[in-house]
Amino acid sequence: MTTLDDYLDEPRTHGKLVLALQRIISAEFTNADWQEIGYSSGQHEYIQHHDRLLRSLHFGDDDYGACVFQCLEYFARHQRHAIELLINHPKLRSQLIREVPDIIGFVHVDVERVHSEALPDIAPGDVVLRALADAEHLLLTSGPVSAVDRLHTALHGYFRMLCTSMGISVADDASMTALFKALRADHPALSFMGPHDKEMVRVLNGFANAIDALNSLRNNGSIAHPSKNLLGEPEALLAVNATRTIFNYIRAKVGQ
Repeated sequence: MTTLDDYLDEPRTHGKLVLALQRIISAEFTNADWQEIGYSSGQHEYIQHHDRLLRSLHFGDDDYGACVFQCLEYFARHQRHAIELLINHPKLRSQLIREVPDIIGFVHVDVERVHSEALPDIAPGDVVLRALADAEHLLLTSGPVSAVDRLHTALHGYFRMLCTSMGISVADDASMTALFKALRADHPALSFMGPHDKEMVRVLNGFANAIDALNSLRNNGSIAHPSKNLLGEPEALLAVNATRTIFNYIRAKVGQ
């Protein structure tokens, strides 16, 4: 799995992340937010004694954006933990996920707070992006079987929200497989696949089989229910990657 160090060492991804951070920080951060990051990262002295950062923020000077760039590059060189803290800052995290989706592996979301964070103004797809971030974290901290249950729950909720947003009627207790079939049948973005419709329908049928298998794996091989036959790590990683593939395709098609 790509680490934050790897991500920042690669010029293309480094630049993409720094640009997104600079834009959002310039629009959202207050003096108190900078102080918080400083104390949390051990860089309070650098921030406090920066020649222009807090002063230009206070007076709304034109060079504030340049000062933010300067701080971000300093953190990237000398204190990458500060970059991780910025990625996970409540004011920045959601916008960063939308602008730079491939940072999800560095986003640490409290699993117990996911449902409370899934507010109406957050796109359904963003909830799954956060769940994917949870899964990456859980793979490292709680084991792969926890990640399978987490992702299954998020993808199931995503499919239900898509059905609701399009007025597609489904049973209250519809399984993820049933929701996916309803979307395939009635969602305009999924009912016709273009000039290669026949082949793509075969691919989608494969997705349906994979989703059905994920249902079974979640119920019988994860910690969702007591079981003596939990998934091994390679199998859990396969389930996580299958979920990621399905989500990325559906989100690209429906735009939510």
